[in-house]
Amino acid sequence: MAGKSNVKADEIKRALSKRHMDDLFLTEVKTGATWSNKELLKFDAFAIKKSWAKPRLTGYEVKVSRSDFLQDEKWPGYLPHCHCFSFVCPKGLIAPEELTDGVGLIWYYPDTGALVTKRPAKYRLIDIPADLLYYILLSRTDSDRHPFFSDRREMIESYLTQKEARLRIGQDFKGRLFDEISGLRTKVKELEDELRYGGNKGEQLTQIKEAAEKAGINTNRRWWPNDVVEMLGQGMHPDMKHAIERIKRNVDEMTKLVEASGQ
Repeated sequence: MAGKSNVKADEIKRALSKRHMDDLFLTEVKTGATWSNKELLKFDAFAIKKSWAKPRLTGYEVKVSRSDFLQDEKWPGYLPHCHCFSFVCPKGLIAPEELTDGVGLIWYYPDTGALVTKRPAKYRLIDIPADLLYYILLSRTDSDRHPFFSDRREMIESYLTQKEARLRIGQDFKGRLFDEISGLRTKVKELEDELRYGGNKGEQLTQIKEAAEKAGINTNRRWWPNDVVEMLGQGMHPDMKHAIERIKRNVDEMTKLVEASGQ
């Protein structure tokens, strides 16, 4: 069994509160008035099912360290105050066979925040404790309580731990968001080019080279773009112009020969 986990008690209490969303759920519930001379106990978490016909008071003792569980000798005193009683701990901290009959065991899985019942608590008939219920009624007006925490120090420690975790998450999210924004900007620029020119620059260059080759321009030459410019400026390919000039010279020579033979 693990000696001590990194799980905080308030994490487990929050998970329990989600399990009892339809019930009245409280933390740090005493079994009577603070000023009473009676020896008081304090449930780490307590849930009351909202039912007149089938009332059910469920008490929880949260353990996050092995030594705390082994040294706890007061927990049997909780039983007269609730119909069901369970220990809740990080997975593996307590084994089901270590508990007496009727006591439940729930494991908390920190990776997922899930609660898994390893052994269900047995329902016991009890006289519903008036002192405990009266304490709950009065404690709802206590504005200094910190939900899920035993005291202010525990709340501050949890806040600082969660603050560091939130900071790491924020930095990671910021980096990913920056990458996504950069990628979106690139895509937007490509779309703008496509809308403006009918395609991206790579596609446009390929189309120009194909058209130039069909017109007879050798695009393997380094200066082939100059030939394209000249062709566009003169309305014809340079090679075609040279061929016409040769034909013209040949016609002139044949004309001279014909005239010479006639004389």
